[in-house]
Amino acid sequence: MKRSFNRFSHQPGQSPFYLLINPSAAGFSRKKIDYLTNELKGAGKQFHSVDITSFDQALVQLKGIVQRHPEAIIACGGDGTVNLAAQTLIRRTTGLGIFPLGRFNNIYFSLHGKPNLSRSVEHILSGQSKKIDHGLASGRFFLGSVGLGLIPEIFEHINKGRVPRFGLGWSRLAAQSAAAVSAKEVSIKIDSFRFDLMPRLLNINLLPYSVGLPIAPACIDDDGKGEVIFDIGHDKAILSSFIRMIYKKKYIYSDEIRMFRGSKITISPIPRSKLYIDGEIVEHPLDVLEIEFFEKKIRILHSSGH
Repeated sequence: MKRSFNRFSHQPGQSPFYLLINPSAAGFSRKKIDYLTNELKGAGKQFHSVDITSFDQALVQLKGIVQRHPEAIIACGGDGTVNLAAQTLIRRTTGLGIFPLGRFNNIYFSLHGKPNLSRSVEHILSGQSKKIDHGLASGRFFLGSVGLGLIPEIFEHINKGRVPRFGLGWSRLAAQSAAAVSAKEVSIKIDSFRFDLMPRLLNINLLPYSVGLPIAPACIDDDGKGEVIFDIGHDKAILSSFIRMIYKKKYIYSDEIRMFRGSKITISPIPRSKLYIDGEIVEHPLDVLEIEFFEKKIRILHSSGH
């Protein structure tokens, strides 16, 4: 792991900030990092910078860093970088700041609004914070969302091309992605409710945004529950229309595509499925996906004025 440390004078007893920098992030540039570090210097903050060369090595290093009780870890990257930092801060007093440099920045967008670097610095330096929930998907940490079926396909299509700019482009992308999804019968248990169906769309959201879309706009980030969104199957839902309307923030959930809230979700069988988790695609080797939520265990740097 390559380390680069920047040290500046600071007030006695002041805990440092650690900048977790992902040079591979879609929106990364050293000029943007310089902007952040200059703002920190101007505020009299001590900080150290760590460039990510390997997520596994960075996770080990972060576990050591949090033992030093820093004031905050600032994730400079996209959703994957935020996820990496956040999973080391469960039940910690250390805060998590987000300097959005990813393609979608779903977690930042959900918590703070449209990504803006100067606004993100205001949150980081505000001295204020709020606690939010996190989840585990069969042991995998997530902060924003988990997706099966349609959303992983949309994400992979975008990685091969470009992000659509208008509703029609999103509609076409959803149609292509839906055609690649092989619907299989699954059982979904949400707390005491159970459904047997063949969905092509199945998403679990703690925060509203996934792949740049407000999939679950009604999400509450601190009540220990998540939103489960799914279609009823049998091709009754037109997913291209759903994605277009979601993009325009005009969709109203109905009989064809439903939304439920719950604190514990079990989905089976899903043998060898690919999952979208906070901006990454991971292989899920188990037949069962068990999801549970944990209330207010992550402290996010957040200015109450925004």
